[in-house]
Amino acid sequence: MKVPIRGIGEINKIRLKGTVVRYGERVTALNIEELEFGKGIHVVMGPNGAGKSTLLYLVSGMLKPTAGKVILNDLINIAEISARARTELRKHHYSILLQEDIFIEHISVYDNIALPFTIHGQPAPDETIKELSETFGIRGLLMRKPSELSGGEKRKVSIVRALVKAPYSSVILLDEPTSNLDTSSTELLIEEIKKKLKDKICLIATHDIEFAAIGDKMIKLRAGRVISKSTQAQQL
Repeated sequence: MKVPIRGIGEINKIRLKGTVVRYGERVTALNIEELEFGKGIHVVMGPNGAGKSTLLYLVSGMLKPTAGKVILNDLINIAEISARARTELRKHHYSILLQEDIFIEHISVYDNIALPFTIHGQPAPDETIKELSETFGIRGLLMRKPSELSGGEKRKVSIVRALVKAPYSSVILLDEPTSNLDTSSTELLIEEIKKKLKDKICLIATHDIEFAAIGDKMIKLRAGRVISKSTQAQQL
């Protein structure tokens, strides 16, 4: 399937239809009849093993479904395009924070934050990197190596990296963003999300009930299935 990946424009809708992920013959990690994401902040909640991370991996194209569709803008089913095309999509349209803080250990913290740009030969937004690093209290760590950081500091670096790329992306995926994060940094993250990500498609997988209140919409998963969907008004 040939698609104009760079010419797709802004992604403003993602739809899952009959989407199933199985591991082996017996384990069904996700089974979504139909689910749609538009612009706004969507919080995905559920216990361990509910399928939250699997859902984010599917939406990003890092994982292909066993069956069903993941459709962007009613145009592209990313389950049908090549791994290279999915990588192009992430490069141009996605900013992703994974549960695990992954760095290239032999380069500086600054270079790790700038990596989503420099790896593709693009200039990194230096002022934005410095501004967000100041906001999250890691400005003094930029020239260190990742191995010199604590767990909480590494999480802040990962968050800054995702937020730096967010303005250049249509889709923001944050997987358990508050893990290893102190209360004040969580409050700062909430402010940044409310201020900068409302006009994006933003999916947040979290266990944090207080943090979940940030969402315009909430999706609850259990055993890979959607058990409820609600708006912020319905949650109150």
